[in-house]
Amino acid sequence: MAKSRPVDPDAHFAPLPLTVQHACFEPASSLLTRLAARNGAPSVYQFCADLAFPVDPLFRGEPLAIAQLAQLAGCDAASVARVSIRHLGHNRFRLRDEIATTHSLQRTRIRICPECLRQDPHRS
Repeated sequence: MAKSRPVDPDAHFAPLPLTVQHACFEPASSLLTRLAARNGAPSVYQFCADLAFPVDPLFRGEPLAIAQLAQLAGCDAASVARVSIRHLGHNRFRLRDEIATTHSLQRTRIRICPECLRQDPHRS
């Protein structure tokens, strides 16, 4: 796996030619995953390495990384940030008004809403 890259405050990412529409409930990590798949990347990490994009800060919910993802996807950063997980430190995370710990937050399994899948115009 590639070394983690910090957020570069001077980096600007132009919207990609192949994007996906951000769903109102979709966290940054899910948007990034769909964006990588839409652009034919073999993995999220490879996609981020190719673009010099800071994946780990995004997964921690750092606001600048979310803003840069929104630039790539051509969507509103505030909408993405509002529904994204934010690392608070000491194994604690915030999702909207809820606090979760690493013991209660499972991010290793892929889960897909069947209705969202039916509505996705880019599914194959």
